[in-house]
Amino acid sequence: MQGMWIALTQNMNCGNKVTDVACLPAKRKSSRSGRKPECELTDGTENLVIRPRFRQDHLRKRFYELEIGDPSRNIIQTIFQTSATNPKKYAGKTERVLKVINSLDIYQKFEKYREAVKKKSFEQYKGHPRTIVDGNELLLFYGTTMSCSGSNRKQVSELCKDPTCRVCRLIQSSFNTSYNKKNGIQLNMDSGELSENKTVITKGKNVRRAIIVCRTIAGGVTEHEVYDSVGTRPYSKSGYLILQNPNAVLPCFIVVLS
Repeated sequence: MQGMWIALTQNMNCGNKVTDVACLPAKRKSSRSGRKPECELTDGTENLVIRPRFRQDHLRKRFYELEIGDPSRNIIQTIFQTSATNPKKYAGKTERVLKVINSLDIYQKFEKYREAVKKKSFEQYKGHPRTIVDGNELLLFYGTTMSCSGSNRKQVSELCKDPTCRVCRLIQSSFNTSYNKKNGIQLNMDSGELSENKTVITKGKNVRRAIIVCRTIAGGVTEHEVYDSVGTRPYSKSGYLILQNPNAVLPCFIVVLS
């Protein structure tokens, strides 16, 4: 599986180096402009988590759909199914596979976090050789839902405005939501597991189960102390990691189930 993932990231430009990133313009606005931020986190126990605010000049195209028969789509489906504890449950149920278009700014934050983890590991955690080499990068899954990818939609390429669409709000905020701030970002080894509880997940006619395939800087992992991430059987198929820093997560693909 790891070999397939490496080949895919090289061929699909999933952020192996700065020149590989399919960039969205990172526009810097002066504080004197008085404009609202493009999204705003909500307070309290609200389940909607993010109230989006889109500007007219904000480019919202963040997805590229991989068509049926595309070799890259086939690889993602294989990775998804072989990473599930019950792969037969999801066989033939893939409705869409989307490639996430990350901005240069997002990618640079991911790499900056990696370098910080490597430096800390070299100074403090001598027992984590992988952390010193690459920050202990792992391929992990974030299970949630998507409200804007129903079968009646011919193509999905933009972030929607629906505040209950978990995928669009997570991608828009770079996983920096109220729920994740409170509970940490849970990423699973098992591609079939949900990362959010039922109070956050929205049900509805057009709501689809969605799994975000992520590059993740796990760093030093422990079950007892907070290093860079906290894990439960972190290297088994049923394990998971909880990270506190959104910069440690780079979404690459989304598998939408029917």
